[in-house]
Amino acid sequence: MSDDSTGSGVSRRRYLTTAGAVGAAGLAGCAGGGGGGSDGSTTGSSGDEIGGTVTVFSGSAFVDSGIVEALHEAGVPDSITIEMTVPPQDTGSKQQQLRTAINAEESDPDLVLTDNGWTIPFIVRGDLVNLEEEMDEEFIARVREEGVQSMIDTGTHPETGDLYSVPVFPDYPVITYRKDLLRDAGYGDSDFETWRSDPPTWAEFSSIVSEAQTSDVEYGHLWQGNNYAGLSCCTFNEFLTSMGGAFFGGQENLFGPVGDRPVTLDTEESIDGIEAAVDIIHGTGSAPMDIQGVSPQEVAGWIEPDTKSTFESGSAVTQRNWTYSIGGAVTAFEDTDMELGVMPLPAGPNGSWHAQGGWIMSMNPYTDNMASAKEVIKAWWEDSVLQHQFDTANYMPPKPELFSYVEESDTYGPYFEALQYSAENLIPRPTTSVWPNQRSIVASEVNAALRQEQTPQEAATAMQEQISAIEEQS
Repeated sequence: MSDDSTGSGVSRRRYLTTAGAVGAAGLAGCAGGGGGGSDGSTTGSSGDEIGGTVTVFSGSAFVDSGIVEALHEAGVPDSITIEMTVPPQDTGSKQQQLRTAINAEESDPDLVLTDNGWTIPFIVRGDLVNLEEEMDEEFIARVREEGVQSMIDTGTHPETGDLYSVPVFPDYPVITYRKDLLRDAGYGDSDFETWRSDPPTWAEFSSIVSEAQTSDVEYGHLWQGNNYAGLSCCTFNEFLTSMGGAFFGGQENLFGPVGDRPVTLDTEESIDGIEAAVDIIHGTGSAPMDIQGVSPQEVAGWIEPDTKSTFESGSAVTQRNWTYSIGGAVTAFEDTDMELGVMPLPAGPNGSWHAQGGWIMSMNPYTDNMASAKEVIKAWWEDSVLQHQFDTANYMPPKPELFSYVEESDTYGPYFEALQYSAENLIPRPTTSVWPNQRSIVASEVNAALRQEQTPQEAATAMQEQISAIEEQS
């Protein structure tokens, strides 16, 4: 695993150099609306009249979060009404719904939160607005200077370098666990402290979970193994990389060149990655590490909301989920005997690796209210809005300079060391124009192995053949 990868991360000290450089802070204030005229109309910074309704394809966490009020306080004129809409829960369905709306040239929604893992294919097809052409240079410069660089990269046209999307929140996974159950199993504060920056191996982790699972707790370790985009980009990617496997030979080939890179899903190390994922459910002993079966078969049909709600109910020992799940668990465990712990993902022979996630703001090219939509984008980049979304929705700020805000948080501060470790060990997904087709193959074949409908070797062979064919045709 090379250290100069795009995916390396976010330490408190190294955050500025590895995740994105921070420019001159203090370009304060949103370039929001100018003064209202006597007729009640408002003009934006470009002189266009603004008003009406801006719909944002966002998510349930933003509904009733106060984000609309925060955006108005940050500069969106009162003449603009902002509506947050709730898309499907899983990322693949969100992508398809957006694809359908754009194909139909629908003007609604005006703005969309797009997964940083599938935005580039939309960009290269011309299906999103080129913000570089439509927004003022000062704002574009602020985003480039202040934002997490890896997120800016996923919202940039790979050939022209133009910016199409603005970071909203980065994300990466962690393990949340119940300290109270682990204490009963004989583990203590010294173990919890060690794991923050030196996570156990998959074998050790599965043993810990097995020891802590009692008859009072229905499940051991929860994660997302459904046949959906999150399996290929994230949970399987983590097993694959930690065991030394790779989609295309190494991180240097994740972003291309398509058709001129090796496909390495049938190597011994890559098969080990599939076997590790199967073993954590079934304990078949096929992986080179002695991984016990501590995950329920149900995880092969679960996505993030499923595991989040189950863990928060107290029904599991551990859970793999994104950073926002920490806030949910803290709230759920209040006034109970449950005690929350957070650690990075377990390690394989190649270390502990965490999928790089996050969402970015893009504009529908068929919007009929572009001037007002631009005002919303500008306001969303203000520190006050990004801090508000962290406080209310547990979404990490996309500016390195605001990472200290996370460290000082009563909710997230106690777990900062584990967050820091996870952010320093990020593995990107291979986002290219052909990845949407390739990820469907990966998800389908790996999920079939998780359900024991085929062997890890059969899954690896099928992926190797189908993905190689896509590469050769591109």
